[in-house]
Amino acid sequence: MKRILALVFALCLLTALPASAVTVLTMGTGGTAGTYYAFGSEIATMWNRSDLDVEVTPLVTGASKANIVEVCDGGYQLGWSQNDTIFYAYNGDKDIFEGEKFDNFYAMAALYPEAVHLVVAADGDIKNIEDLKGKAVSIGAAGSGTSINALQILELAGLTTEDIKVQWLSFDESSTAFQNMTIDAFFVTAGIPNTGIISAAIKRPVRLISLTDEQMATLQEKYSFYVPVKVPAGTYEGQEPEVTIPSITATIIVAKDLDEELVYNLTKALFENKGEMTHAKAQVLDPAFAVEGIPCPIHPGAAKYYAEINVAIPEASQLPK
Repeated sequence: MKRILALVFALCLLTALPASAVTVLTMGTGGTAGTYYAFGSEIATMWNRSDLDVEVTPLVTGASKANIVEVCDGGYQLGWSQNDTIFYAYNGDKDIFEGEKFDNFYAMAALYPEAVHLVVAADGDIKNIEDLKGKAVSIGAAGSGTSINALQILELAGLTTEDIKVQWLSFDESSTAFQNMTIDAFFVTAGIPNTGIISAAIKRPVRLISLTDEQMATLQEKYSFYVPVKVPAGTYEGQEPEVTIPSITATIIVAKDLDEELVYNLTKALFENKGEMTHAKAQVLDPAFAVEGIPCPIHPGAAKYYAEINVAIPEASQLPK
C-alpha cells in the first residue's frame, strides 16, 4: 500500500509540473506564389515539429525590405531577405531606405541563389531589355527586393519607370496579370524554378530574357553582389534555350536580441533536419554556402553552430571584436 501511495504521490507531482514553455516566433516571408513563403512554411513546420519547443508562424509579406523593417521594429523575430537589400539596410541607402540605417538584425544563413527572372511571352516581340520600352511591365510589389533588382536591370538599357507602363504587383498578381494578358512582362527574383512562373507558363508559354556578357559585366561592376546563374532549358513551358541571368542570395535574418541558444538550435535544425522537408531548395542547403555573400554580421548563435562544424565565416560577416 505504501508503494502504491508513493507512486500516486509521484504521479501527482509530475502532473503538477508546468509544461515546457513554448517560444512563439513570427517569420516574415514573401508572396504566396513565391519561394520565400513556400519554403519558409516548410522550414517553420520542421522547426515546430522538432524538440525545440518553438511555434514559428510564417507570414505572407511584401518580402525583403518589409521584413527587414518589421524585424528591426520588433514586429517579427525572423525574416527572409535578399542579400542586396540587407546591404542597403545596413548602409542606409538613400533611395531604398530613405537614408535611414536599419541594422537591428543579424543574419542566420544564406539559403540558395535567387535568380532575377525577366519573363515575357515566348511568342511575343520582346527579345531584350531594350524592347520593354512602352510595354506594360510589373516590377514587383512596392518595397520588395524584386522591384529593386528590376530597376537595376532596366538601368542597363537606359530605362526607368518613366519609359514603361509600370505595375507594382506581387508574384501571384504578376502571374495572374500575365496569364490574363494585361501585362507584357514581369520581374520575379526567386529560386529556380518559381511556382508563379510555372503557373503562368502553363497558360501562356514564356521566354526568359538573358543578359549579354557586356551587360552582366556592367551590372557586376556597379553591384558586386550579383552573380550569373544558368537556367536550364525547359525549366518553364516555352523556355527552350538555356539562359544566363543575374542572381543574388536568399537569406534568413533574425533580431539582434534573439536568444543565442535559440538561434543556435534553429540553425542546427535547419541543416541537420533538411531531409524532413520536401521542397527542392531544402536539398541544396549547405552550411558552407550559408556564410557566403552576407553583407552584415552573422548572429552569435548561428556562428556558434558554424564554428562547431568547422565552417569559417568570412571576415565581412563576423561581429566586430
